Amino acid sequence: MSSQSSVPTWTLASDPGMKYAPVEEQVEEAGDVAKSVAEPRNLYEFRVWNIPRPTATNRVTFGARETIYYRPGDEAMYAIVRRYLDRVQWIERMAWNNQTDADQRYEYYWSTGLTITEGKEVTNGFSLGATYEGMSIGVDHSSRTFKSTETTSTWGETLIITVPRRSELIFYQKRFDFTDVILFVNDAWGKEWNIGSWGSYAPLATKITAVQIMAEEYFTRDGRLPEGPGTATADTVPHIIPPSYVRKREDVTQRARNVLADMGL
Repeated sequence: MSSQSSVPTWTLASDPGMKYAPVEEQVEEAGDVAKSVAEPRNLYEFRVWNIPRPTATNRVTFGARETIYYRPGDEAMYAIVRRYLDRVQWIERMAWNNQTDADQRYEYYWSTGLTITEGKEVTNGFSLGATYEGMSIGVDHSSRTFKSTETTSTWGETLIITVPRRSELIFYQKRFDFTDVILFVNDAWGKEWNIGSWGSYAPLATKITAVQIMAEEYFTRDGRLPEGPGTATADTVPHIIPPSYVRKREDVTQRARNVLADMGL
């Protein structure tokens, strides 16, 4: 069997592409994490805490560049992930109402895990859950790092809950709600290209996903939490700057077009 050359066999498309200069690139990038300026809050006060989007267009809760595929000497494709924390919620998982004159014991199984509730086709290109594993965020002066058992796998245990006589006890578990705005880069013909739309350089091909993480955090209380919502703030970082050039979708490589189609784009 003859060895396969690493030199690309496809030829440069007729469209040379164009310079990519979005408005947000004109914003001065800050190298440090922008810390929350809010006063520390009791996040047990309400059931729902909304997190406003950063006011600066170049700031995100988390940013990453993920490899979709890489073929040395030939071509590659990457995903640029811009992640926003939308809200933190206490989800009511179970409630017990003990109307007897004696304490009652109950068993309850609870578990953690990540669910993609919108745009799950993205996993046909790369593991979105893996980009959450080990991710650290800050919310109102409190730092949080996500475990593998909350992102790429699941974990659970059975608890013994004691409900005092003539009382109600409610089990709440913390959930983080995120939105990912994902752009795509094709490395071919000796240059990296943002992937645009069919027949146009803009808007860029974009996949939007919604992710919920049931965290390894819970508490119980007698009586339901007020709905709220409250408003909290999250630390932000500069987003990943995309390449300087863009190509129409029909003018990137066939493999890149196939991957986008597999991801529902």
